[in-house]
Amino acid sequence: MGVSGFLKEVISLKKIDISQAERIVPLTQIRQEAEDTLKGNAALYREPYLFLNSIKRARAGKVGIIAEIKKASPSKGDIKPDLDPAKYADEYTKAGASAISVLTESHYFKGSIDDLKAVRATTHLPVLRKDFTLSSYQIYEAKAAGADSILLIVAMLSKEQLKDYVALVRELKMEPLVEINSEWQLDKALFSDAKIVGINNRNLETLEVDLNVSKRVVPFFTEGQIPVEASGISSSDDIKKGLESNIFNFLVGESIVRAENTKEFIQSLINTDIDNISKKSGDLDNFVNDKEIFIKICGLTSTEEALSCAQAGANAIGFIFYPKSPRYITPEKVAEITKKLPNHIVTTGVFVDEDYDSVIRIAKLCSLKAVQLHGNESPALVGQLKKDGLIVIKSLFAAKEPHLSKSDIYSDADAILVEYGKGELPGGNGESWNWQLAAEAIIAKGSDKKDTHISNRLKIVLAGGLNPDNIKKAIQDANPWGVDVSSGVELSPGKKDIGRVKKLIEEIKYR
Repeated sequence: MGVSGFLKEVISLKKIDISQAERIVPLTQIRQEAEDTLKGNAALYREPYLFLNSIKRARAGKVGIIAEIKKASPSKGDIKPDLDPAKYADEYTKAGASAISVLTESHYFKGSIDDLKAVRATTHLPVLRKDFTLSSYQIYEAKAAGADSILLIVAMLSKEQLKDYVALVRELKMEPLVEINSEWQLDKALFSDAKIVGINNRNLETLEVDLNVSKRVVPFFTEGQIPVEASGISSSDDIKKGLESNIFNFLVGESIVRAENTKEFIQSLINTDIDNISKKSGDLDNFVNDKEIFIKICGLTSTEEALSCAQAGANAIGFIFYPKSPRYITPEKVAEITKKLPNHIVTTGVFVDEDYDSVIRIAKLCSLKAVQLHGNESPALVGQLKKDGLIVIKSLFAAKEPHLSKSDIYSDADAILVEYGKGELPGGNGESWNWQLAAEAIIAKGSDKKDTHISNRLKIVLAGGLNPDNIKKAIQDANPWGVDVSSGVELSPGKKDIGRVKKLIEEIKYR
């Protein structure tokens, strides 16, 4: 293949490693282990294509960081040879990384497949096996160890071999990260039908880094290909330069491992450009892609569950300050939770007939970005809160006052949440209803129900009786700008079933 330098050296060593691994665990056995995992016959069974789904969620203000477990490198030598993969994976998960990359190459990076297994046992995040893949054996081995993705380096593989390996990885319900280092290597990636293309700023033959490589190459990408920038990224400034080139996913290793505070550093990368969003915090469009459904999970009462909902892909987390609600939470507890949530989450307080002073006091104490007015609040109160820089969501109802037909008088609101409103409590009370009434409210405002550009429509947030099993139908019926779900993803009031939260979000995002 005409490779030279470091890449030629590592290929020679890797061939020996693969041969030795096959003598210990034959190909037939490792393949069976991979197939058992795929069929759910092993403890390491993973949902299909988690890595791809996670990468798709990234955008400005919600940067996708693939945080790497990296003990050493050929260019820098030892970085942290005693690194505990499980401990770092836990930190990466809590920090809000979108995925974890594990270097399993032993000679230059001091990694192993055991490192990947340790990470898999620690986190629910997608895990990428990063190694020099030369054989199908390594692909089966990665799947058997619980990986969700595997690195395929274009420079190491023939055109046909790359295409075959991409297909094999997908047969195992993973999605590969196909890595290039130049414009001319992109043709190979295109031929292989690669969806996620890593642009390595480091030349693997010379080990030199050029941060301009990714910016130069990404304009040649075709629609549907997702770029991931790698190597040389050490600060938010580096992330900003990528964002300017419409790169939203970044693989970062050494700088994360060396950081004094791992969690704070990762979050600083994730929230890059968040200052620009914060300055326009009164506009919900800054928190959601115009082709996405805005997802709010409401009635949270614990930090752990709020973080899990955020990591699953929710755009907003709702806290209920109505004392009669079984999901009531004190402002003091919410203040502790919001400190730990990523900045791209729309922290929302739900109020029922509270006065201006009370709402403002709690909003400031809890660092809320939004307030949801769920009673008979006046249009004047909506306007007052907007002037204070808060996002305001006004709730209207199909079965009681204030009726959803009154959206006109709440024109200052950023969004209108619509519920049925039947029952003792002000909310939806977990009951499904005729969601098409919400669609009719949109049409009444002169918008086209079939308009695919969500940002062009009145921002209707649909609520009431929504759950993972009916969410697709509800969206089809009402075509809302967003959805608000509480009891439909609960084990009990205020206690969320994170598995159902994940299923709901998957149903919405990949319907």
